Amino acid sequence: MVKTLVLVRHGDAEPAVDGVDGALRNLTHAGILALEAAYPVTFARLDATDSAVWSSPAVRALQTAEIAARAMGVSDIEIHQSLYDQDIDAFLSELNASKVQTIVVVGHVPFMDHLVERLLGQPHPLEKGGVIALGMPDDPAQSPSLLWFADAPDTFRWEALGTVDAAVAHVAQKLDDAMSAFLVSSDEANLLELRQAVRRMRSIYAFLGPWQSSKQNECTEKALKGMQSATNRLRTIDIFSDTVDDLVEAGELGNNSLLPMACAKERQLELESVLALYKKKRTRNLLKKARKMYPSFKWRKSVRAAGLSEADFQRRFDEEMDALDGSLFGLDLTDAHVVSCARRNAKEVHYVASRLGMVLGPERAQMSSYMDEIQNELGSLSIASENQRLAHEFSKSPRFRGVRADLGVVARDQAEVVSATLSGLRHREARASKGKAGKKDMDSKN
Repeated sequence: MVKTLVLVRHGDAEPAVDGVDGALRNLTHAGILALEAAYPVTFARLDATDSAVWSSPAVRALQTAEIAARAMGVSDIEIHQSLYDQDIDAFLSELNASKVQTIVVVGHVPFMDHLVERLLGQPHPLEKGGVIALGMPDDPAQSPSLLWFADAPDTFRWEALGTVDAAVAHVAQKLDDAMSAFLVSSDEANLLELRQAVRRMRSIYAFLGPWQSSKQNECTEKALKGMQSATNRLRTIDIFSDTVDDLVEAGELGNNSLLPMACAKERQLELESVLALYKKKRTRNLLKKARKMYPSFKWRKSVRAAGLSEADFQRRFDEEMDALDGSLFGLDLTDAHVVSCARRNAKEVHYVASRLGMVLGPERAQMSSYMDEIQNELGSLSIASENQRLAHEFSKSPRFRGVRADLGVVARDQAEVVSATLSGLRHREARASKGKAGKKDMDSKN
């Protein structure tokens, strides 16, 4: 005979859609996380030694029942159509026939509210995810008693996590698609798309790092960094080749120059090296492991338990922006490594602002364009410096023996680009510094 009856209204669910079976509605991501955080404490009040979990066949109810069952250590869930049909008499008949001492029942309103009022003789409305426990009398003529109730868990702290999870899943899918496309056709366009996809994923994971499972962070960062590092030189050669093509088109190099052909051969050698690396068993296993992990972002247990608000993400973004602003002011533009790191950091902020704008808010999301502008300016300097370095490197290679004069033309042209870019950036920095000084003077006078 049932001693304790626990009534549960399903958690926060997706809105109904015209033309779609209502029974197929899922819990929201925030609803799931909220229940997973609350129910272990809620159901710890029960003695689960002789218990059962009943559920409506609707998906949202079954998902709620599964979370409750895990919290109780119950493995099976019984489906009762009476709960979805909202048939109180049929349900009470099934309840009277049960010999289990504790039954947890997951259903819907208005059925749950009507049932509580019928059993207790007074209303006690249940919010989504709310729980009420009743002590069932031995004498059917007596009324059940209210043992305890738990308010519905607030989903607010988990709503931002759901938004971020969706954004990460989208970026992960883009990376998977880019990787597949590159392995089918390793042309320059697919290489660029792959590298951008890797950088986007690394940037998002770096931003979310303090809240991410350390195991997932370590595995995916190792794989993604390996993918990017493996294609660094290939991408550098592609950029150099594009510069050579531009110089040929501009007439700086003759139409009969053999340098484009030499660059194409160099790219093919590097491409073979990259593809050979991807085909190695160790590399394939690492990529396979990472690809299984990154589509589903794994939050730290403490985050899943407590949630995060949009303000938490905004605070983290502001800290990143402050650090970047500090590093950009007074940047040593003559140090290629420093410029490259600053450009990388600006790219990371650009990707984060553009991909997580839903939780960062419109003002911070707009920083994406500003950061993209900065990284493009630093990119012009970085690319010209790298082209200049590569021209000197190629001039010492026997594979470029017949085109050393043309490499000299490239090196001189890129040195001029470096000089012009440095001048422009310094002029801009001087204007910005003067503007800050003027604002500081105005503030002091006010």
